[in-house]
Amino acid sequence: MKKYDYKVEGDVFYFNYLEMASTVEEAQEQANFVRSQLSKPAISKFLNDNRNITAVAAPEVGAVWGELMGWVSTNVEKNATIAPNTSLKMQLNRLSKTAGTYESVRAFTDVQQALEFVGVPSLELS
Repeated sequence: MKKYDYKVEGDVFYFNYLEMASTVEEAQEQANFVRSQLSKPAISKFLNDNRNITAVAAPEVGAVWGELMGWVSTNVEKNATIAPNTSLKMQLNRLSKTAGTYESVRAFTDVQQALEFVGVPSLELS
């Protein structure tokens, strides 16, 4: 079974994380793929769909994704995460406010709000 799906709509790269990476190598491969897509000149926004993730990543896997998100925050105009629950959404938004990035980095549980934030309200998600 594949662990992620993706699509590009206009200037938005949509990444749907279907299943948590189980190793650092797997997480690094996925992070490199995301980085390569977001490095394309036509892409300026990132929509990260984590609705399917219910488990907590192993610390070393989380570190790979933490590093990627640091890179993302300086290389895209807008970054929206669709969180699987309100608690995670609130935590991510608190971190974004503390970091001073709330205007460009936000989390949502409402898919339509996330789509509107990145400017593709009619994107069909998987």
